[in-house]
Amino acid sequence: MFQRFRFCVALLVLFVPVVQAESASIELLERMSQAAKQLNYEGVFAYQSGKTFQSVRIYHRNDNGNESERLVSLNGSAREVLRSNDTVTCINPDGKQVNVSQRPLGRGFPSDLPRRLRSATPFYELKLGVEDRIAGKLTQRLDIKPVDSYRYGYRLWMDKETDLLLKSELIGENNEVLETFEFTDIETGIEIADAELAPQMSGNEMIWHRTEPGEMTTQDLVAFSHWQAKWLPDGFTLVAHQNRLRANNGAHVEQRVYSDGLSSVSVFIEKIRAQHNHFHGGSHMGAVNAFGSVIHAHFITVVGEVPAVTVEKIGAAIEYAGPEPR
Repeated sequence: MFQRFRFCVALLVLFVPVVQAESASIELLERMSQAAKQLNYEGVFAYQSGKTFQSVRIYHRNDNGNESERLVSLNGSAREVLRSNDTVTCINPDGKQVNVSQRPLGRGFPSDLPRRLRSATPFYELKLGVEDRIAGKLTQRLDIKPVDSYRYGYRLWMDKETDLLLKSELIGENNEVLETFEFTDIETGIEIADAELAPQMSGNEMIWHRTEPGEMTTQDLVAFSHWQAKWLPDGFTLVAHQNRLRANNGAHVEQRVYSDGLSSVSVFIEKIRAQHNHFHGGSHMGAVNAFGSVIHAHFITVVGEVPAVTVEKIGAAIEYAGPEPR
């Protein structure tokens, strides 16, 4: 028993610096998360992934707990994204479309990273990095390293004065930078007028799409409820599950979303239809990887901002566990 006691004391001594460092890192995350929601700010940030480069102006306001945000593309096709709390409106004049949904699926500055990481800390190692200057402001870097090869890591830079996240890098294998968001100019603690949050592009002559679950029969819902993933990376659980009808052809599509709190993977399941092409094997665009296969007369597509091995293993582990169709 005495030997066991000495061993436990030794472990405590060894791990005190690590625990203190991680505690400080989690505190930084809390402060970054609060700053992203509570501060008023206007700025310009750059997004780069592979050959893709976008420059975006952002306006953010918190008015007694109500968040409003407007993003305007500064290069390429003219686009606007407006957010009011969790409702997001995307205006795309080139495609003559307006899309309304809950929470953005597109690119915005990843201000919600700190919030998402709080629940995922068991699967990532947090370490304070060096100080640096971003957009003329002194920042503290936070390194986030995954505990396995099934998810990406991050580097975050926080403004030491305001706690706002000013830069993030998505880190792949061999420390490769896959994706970068970085403010090049930012002003905080300012008044954001209503006009700066209002769309400058008219949607009167555009086609409006509202993303909502489509109506399905009981038989369809039962048939779509027996799919499962027999393997997932540690910490990944089912966080969302919905059935939709494709707007273009009325096909039933089931979407299952698995996440560890920070990284996430979507699995799309759709019955094979005549003259309907589907890709097989792996594919990627920037940091996003996808894997397609056919299982039990259904197209299976696994997509996520995770390494290729993750979508491949999840795709191979998808099984139909329901009754055989009559």
